Amino acid sequence: MNTLFKICAAFMLAAFILPSCTKDNYDAPESFIAGRVTYKGEPLQLRGNEAVRLQLYQRGYAKHDPVNVYVNQDGEFSICIFDGEYQLITTAGNGPWTSEGRDTIEINLRGTATQDVEVVPYYLVENAKITRSGNVVSASFDVNNIAGNGIDRVMLLLGTTQFLNDAEHNVDRYDETDNMAEYAAGGKTYTFANRDYIDNQMFQTALKRGTLFGRIALWPTGSDQAIYSPVTRLD
Repeated sequence: MNTLFKICAAFMLAAFILPSCTKDNYDAPESFIAGRVTYKGEPLQLRGNEAVRLQLYQRGYAKHDPVNVYVNQDGEFSICIFDGEYQLITTAGNGPWTSEGRDTIEINLRGTATQDVEVVPYYLVENAKITRSGNVVSASFDVNNIAGNGIDRVMLLLGTTQFLNDAEHNVDRYDETDNMAEYAAGGKTYTFANRDYIDNQMFQTALKRGTLFGRIALWPTGSDQAIYSPVTRLD
C-alpha cells in the first residue's frame, strides 16, 4: 500500500544518508500491522486512494501525533512500522460510518499483528448487478439501511481499470439524485435506467480491450465518503 512504501522508503533513505559505520544508525522498520475495516466481520467497500484513513498512536513518546493508516477500496490496510505499544482508532468525521464504536484498539506489536476495525456503516450496497448488452449498461442493487438518515445521491461508475470511485471514472459517472427518500428507506431492489454508450469513445475502446469495469456508489447524508459495491468486470 502507499503508506507502507512511503514509511519504509523514508527510513531506508535515512539509513542510507547516515554514515553506515556509526552506532546511531536506525534500522528500517520490519514489523507490520494489517487488517480490515469491517461490519459484522465483513470488509467494507470504500473509495481507496488514501481517502479513508485510520490513526495510529504510539505510547511512551512526548510527541503524540498519529500516523495515518490508509484503507484501500476493499477495506484492507497495512503499515510497516517498528515494534511497540500502539493505539489504533478511526479518524473522526472520515468514512461512511457513524461515530459509534470508535473505541481505541490496543495493539502490542512484536513482528506482525492482524487487527480488524469494526464500524457501523450508515448504509450498505448489496447484491449489485451491473451488466452490458452491446452498448447498453444496466444496473440494479439493494440498499441496506444500517444507521442512515438519508442519501444524497447514488452513482453508477464506469472506468477502464479496477480502481474505480467517485473521483476516478474515466468512462462515465451517472448521478441519480431524484427520489432519494425512497432509496434511503432501503429494503428493496433499485434499478438505474439503461444507459446507452454507443457514442462514448472510451467505452468503445474499453470494450475492444476487454477492460471495462463498473461500480455503484451510495453517498449517505452527512458523510464525507460514499459506500460502494464491489467492482464488476463487464464482458
